[in-house]
Amino acid sequence: METFLPDIASLLFFLTFAVYSFLVIFMLVWTYHDAESRGVMGWLVVVPAFMTGTLLGVILWLVFRPALKPEPVWVRVQE
Repeated sequence: METFLPDIASLLFFLTFAVYSFLVIFMLVWTYHDAESRGVMGWLVVVPAFMTGTLLGVILWLVFRPALKPEPVWVRVQE
């Protein structure tokens, strides 16, 4: 009976693919949340970022993204 032992090349390929997939998903999720926090519809940024190659799309977003709008801080006055 032959035992199944995966070779090191298959394991390295799977590990590389898993790490790459994790990084792509992380960059797209971060881009979505950053766009939403800046008042832009997230999907309108994520889809072009994905289509242009994720790293290039995220770099373009970082260069051309709008300024972050400050949130007002409410202060309670004690009388």
